[in-house]
Amino acid sequence: MGDITEKHRELIGSKAFSLHILHDEGLKVPPYTCITTKAYEKYLRSSSLKGRITLELARKDIKDMRWEEMWDLSLRIRNFFLNTPIPETLEKEIRDKLDKSLIDVPVVVRSSAPGEDTGSTSFAGLHESYVNIRGLESIIKHIRFVWVSLWSDAAFLYREELGLDIRDSSMAVMIQELIAGKVSGIVFSSNPENKDQVVIEAVHGLNKGLVDGDVEPDRWIIDRENSSIVRHISPSSRERITLLKNTGTALEKPSDEISNTVPLSEKEVHELYDIALVLEKRFGNPQDIEWTKKDNEIYILQSRPITTTDDREKLWYLSLKRTMDNLQKLRIRIENELIPEMISDANAMKSIKLENMDNIGLAREIMQRKELYEMWEKRYKDEFIPFAHGMRLFAQVYNDVVKPDNPYEFMDLLSGASLLSIKRNKQLNRLAGMLRNDVSLMNNAKNSLIKGSFKEDFEEFFANYGHSGIFKSREELLKLIMELASNPEKELPAKKDTTNMEKQFIASFSEKDRACAEELLDVGRISYRLRDDDNIHLGRIEDQYLQSLNEAKHRVVSRSSSIDVDDILDEEELLKSLNDEAYIPVKKPDIKKETLTDREHQRQIQGQPAGEGLVTGIAHVIIGNEALFNIKFGEILVCDAIDPNMTFVVPLVSGIVERRGGMLIHGAIIAREYGIPCVTGIPDATQIIRNGDEVTVDGYLGIVTINRE
Repeated sequence: MGDITEKHRELIGSKAFSLHILHDEGLKVPPYTCITTKAYEKYLRSSSLKGRITLELARKDIKDMRWEEMWDLSLRIRNFFLNTPIPETLEKEIRDKLDKSLIDVPVVVRSSAPGEDTGSTSFAGLHESYVNIRGLESIIKHIRFVWVSLWSDAAFLYREELGLDIRDSSMAVMIQELIAGKVSGIVFSSNPENKDQVVIEAVHGLNKGLVDGDVEPDRWIIDRENSSIVRHISPSSRERITLLKNTGTALEKPSDEISNTVPLSEKEVHELYDIALVLEKRFGNPQDIEWTKKDNEIYILQSRPITTTDDREKLWYLSLKRTMDNLQKLRIRIENELIPEMISDANAMKSIKLENMDNIGLAREIMQRKELYEMWEKRYKDEFIPFAHGMRLFAQVYNDVVKPDNPYEFMDLLSGASLLSIKRNKQLNRLAGMLRNDVSLMNNAKNSLIKGSFKEDFEEFFANYGHSGIFKSREELLKLIMELASNPEKELPAKKDTTNMEKQFIASFSEKDRACAEELLDVGRISYRLRDDDNIHLGRIEDQYLQSLNEAKHRVVSRSSSIDVDDILDEEELLKSLNDEAYIPVKKPDIKKETLTDREHQRQIQGQPAGEGLVTGIAHVIIGNEALFNIKFGEILVCDAIDPNMTFVVPLVSGIVERRGGMLIHGAIIAREYGIPCVTGIPDATQIIRNGDEVTVDGYLGIVTINRE
């Protein structure tokens, strides 16, 4: 392995440097070669990548991005790498330097970034490792995959948290012989929950099942002071094992003998305990050690410091990445359990006559509805949003195998998935068509009169969609329908024929893997649809909570002539008023709009391209949902964010500009369905753009031009 010293850490990365220390300690480690950071930097310099990445990072500060935007940014940069071959001279240099003994055996291609796996920065699981790679061509391909993992959305988030500039980051790559151990596991030299203990986890087969969370391990808790085993915790079953295949790995059912056998003997547990304390002393901090056992010898695969975080948002974000198996389980639970339960809860609340309750009963009902809504918000965050990873997983696989010029080409295979909001809008347009084609019906509507079959259909629509958090009254709905009826109907664009795209994608896989590819496409389409539909169901529950607050407002406004029903009343004030007839509620102070002295005169602002097209129109800036019903045909909708409950106005508008960003947000999804130019991810969009400004929305480049005189 040569003479490696601290000065080489920046060249080979912390993971490779740590592996060299393990070797120096006399521990058995798999043979490896390291492709240094110089190769990565040469790759960037000798192509156009560095400049293209710099332009992408200039669109918006990472600290201002939501997860959808970080994923979009990562997807675009990944596509740059996939479509930028390694220059011939550099590839020849890499081929020449690779240890020839690693070419004919299965290997793991691992990240080894400088700063990775140090005492202050773990990066555990943020950069990619590829298991069971065989042959020189495949190794070269996966070196590029590891390089691009430096630009993953999770890596963006982590570096932002640590205050590290992503522009200064670099990546070395380890090519490490894959030791197909019979037993594998992890050792924590200090139990994250009790620093006086060592924790050892072990599974039969390879470590991948344990690391991915697919295989439950045996666990031993050991007293650090006297090395005694405090307890051994057996898994609920040993019915899954990760084994090496010709390509990659697979989860399989083990033999009865293996499933009934504890993976480690007491002697081996103590051997791992000794190794853990030696490495903790050598590195100077508690270690997370990955190991495997083959031919009765323990190999140390890597050792990194244990780092913890109290950042719940970061931990939640990192948990979004799900395996295919987990996504399928989530899908079944969402479709068969959660959505029916949401519909049932909304209908149960809708059946309650709030006006018949006394004040004390209404106060109690408000609290119950608030608790129910908050429960569903948590479920939405914990289960519905992670299922959106089905789109992300499909997108990455599609781009990796097809390598399209447009990183968002995959969306054509997902769209047109019978979104609930599209079905609602079709019914809305049918109502508008009834007025458009019948002068007498339109004249009656102008006088707030609705009759006959139009009234029946109108009432059915209001019953189905009137309680979605947006429509407050029949008058608002009728106003919207008349605006639609006063203009030509906006037809949904014909769906692209994606038959050949789908065939090309499936054909990119070997015969035995094509069923998995079809399954992945199916999950992508379902997650695309549910990404939109689930918010409508959640919106109905939210609306029932808001209805109870509105009922309270109407009851308490009569107590003071200075309070109007439209005043923003604090919920606590409303509850006090319901529980005390004499109490006069206090109005919330008006929130003054901040001025943007440095940006309010901008003529061009840049965001993320989210819906292809180019259009010029008059901006209609939406601050609150109430202004939605004032939008006129052909205007450009400018808002903080569109949720599926608001998308009924999309058939009216000619373009969309949003503060929130990303291809997976609801505004972007609905814009693509209607073929409307859309730009997202513009900070302060609703303040920079003024109501009535003429704006040009360029959905190809993600640029909005404000045409002020």
